[in-house]
Amino acid sequence: MKVFVLHASMYGHTKALASVIADGVKQVENTEVIFQSVEETDPNDLRDAGAIIWGSSGYFGEPNPKMATFFSKLGELWFTGALQGKVGGVFGTTSTQHGGVENICRALQTPMQHHGMIIVSNTGPLNEDRMTYGNPYGATAVIPVEASQDAPMNVPNDAEMSIAREYGKLVTETAKKLS
Repeated sequence: MKVFVLHASMYGHTKALASVIADGVKQVENTEVIFQSVEETDPNDLRDAGAIIWGSSGYFGEPNPKMATFFSKLGELWFTGALQGKVGGVFGTTSTQHGGVENICRALQTPMQHHGMIIVSNTGPLNEDRMTYGNPYGATAVIPVEASQDAPMNVPNDAEMSIAREYGKLVTETAKKLS
């Protein structure tokens, strides 16, 4: 089963989160991960996907221009129903705590809903990390605009990466169950 992990990264931190999600996908047997930016993705390739996980950095709580451009290329897939019933997941990043990361995830889900996809929520065991860094809509990371001792630039923290890895695995396991 092919699982596409697509990122619209402006400065590298969304790609870093996508990479960890791809690691989670790889934990599921008999899966092939297609890891790439939305700019290098041919929308027609998504016809072969068992699952699609896409993500974007945010601008004022909305997906960045690269993702918006990618969405504008999905019209034929919508018209033909090519993504109906496929499993989907989303992820988002921001630079500040109140940068709208939950809104980004919700905005990334909307095209999946229009395509008739089955969206997997980011649930898991409720623990301190999930209470602090978790998001039911998808995997997320708040990447600081300045490096500090606790948070280097352009790298999600360990808890965000762990949750993202689990989410990649969960989306893939769900797709396998439904296939």
